[in-house]
Amino acid sequence: MPHKYLKVQGIATYLHHTGSTLLPEALPDLSRGHAIACLHDAGQSGAVFAGLLERLTVVHSPVAFDQPAHGRSAELDSLGSIERMAEFSAALLSALGAAAPVLIGHGMGGAVALECALARRVAPRALVLVGAAARWEIPRERLERARRVSEGKATREWRRERCSPAVAPDVLKAVFAEDARTDPRAAYGDLLACAAWDAEARLAQLALPALVLTGEDEEPELNVASERLAAQIAGARRVRIPKAGHVVPLEQPDALARAVLDFLSEVPA
Repeated sequence: MPHKYLKVQGIATYLHHTGSTLLPEALPDLSRGHAIACLHDAGQSGAVFAGLLERLTVVHSPVAFDQPAHGRSAELDSLGSIERMAEFSAALLSALGAAAPVLIGHGMGGAVALECALARRVAPRALVLVGAAARWEIPRERLERARRVSEGKATREWRRERCSPAVAPDVLKAVFAEDARTDPRAAYGDLLACAAWDAEARLAQLALPALVLTGEDEEPELNVASERLAAQIAGARRVRIPKAGHVVPLEQPDALARAVLDFLSEVPA
């Protein structure tokens, strides 16, 4: 899959895209179907969407990117707030010429997608929110452990329960490898950003097509939060993906792509 760096707000940002554009100065062609921007979860990168991009590109024009300090993008620390991540994402989409994209947000990326829409930084055609919430309940002990890891005082945590018991060993390895791409300092900053963000009181403002997805084996707290999110967005469609936990883009990319394509077939271009 093609990749390139794009300078956004002075930051070298790693872009994942499809199509034949390889020249550094040439932007990806986003004219086929819907322009789609995929926003990744806390402590991860746009690489989690590789399988999804391959499947969506048959009909649409998808891209993903690594937030600053994640994956292969520049910087050392997380941008520090969902609002700042939304501002940055909007600047990247503007640079790509994506005026009315579909936003697909996974976990923290769902919060970024919602903030883009609620703050009118982007005028999305539709939202696809995967394992997302409008308010995050992150246990104090998890934040404390992440802080200690970021300071080199504890070993990095890998939470097997984020994935379905049905997931294959090679997928578990891929999730583990993805988690290792990003510095623990950025991952800790992401958790703090999520913990400080709450958009529930603003959800009634949304008036656009929305698809809310979770894995059937999602962690109980996030499953409840996702159900509440779907109930608070007028007309939102709710889908559960079998044999998937939280990391749906890596666990079940085929099923995720089918759900997204089915949803987008009803969204006017």
